[in-house]
Amino acid sequence: MTRSTLQFVHSAEPPSTDLRVFDSLTTRFLGTTFRFRVVGSSHYISAPAYDFHELSSCEPVAAKAVETIRLDGPQQDDNRECNEATTSLGYETDALHCETIIERRPLSAFPADASFDLAYWFGDDAATTVNIQAGGYETYHTYPEFDLALYTQTIFDAVPNPQEVDREFGEQQPVGQPTD
Repeated sequence: MTRSTLQFVHSAEPPSTDLRVFDSLTTRFLGTTFRFRVVGSSHYISAPAYDFHELSSCEPVAAKAVETIRLDGPQQDDNRECNEATTSLGYETDALHCETIIERRPLSAFPADASFDLAYWFGDDAATTVNIQAGGYETYHTYPEFDLALYTQTIFDAVPNPQEVDREFGEQQPVGQPTD
């Protein structure tokens, strides 16, 4: 059975559902420990020191604020700046503020030959990828059955002083350096 929607959740708490993790990367990012995971239903990214948990799932999600994205909806049209193919989500805690842009793009827009910080291939054209950038990260989720490359970009525009967040790694490590 093919799922036709993706649920997207930002929360201060980890998801209450069991997640099958296919691959993960733990790194010091924005002054604290971030863990990026490719899970069986999509991706899960967390930074507990910031009360930040982002879950993207093809499976139903029990949460207060769930944004549902149709996988068979309209795709990004390069001739228009903004259309029904784009969704914007904001998330804020006392520790941070971020915005996530979600775009439905044609499968051909997926940069399959690119290098990613984290990538898992479920099949020839089905992949989940994560790329860490200076102020956030981007993901791709490909769905060949919908001719879809679902693209997300999460940008953090307010974070506390990195020196005050956590000391899990002991001495400071450069931002974005993999630790597992």
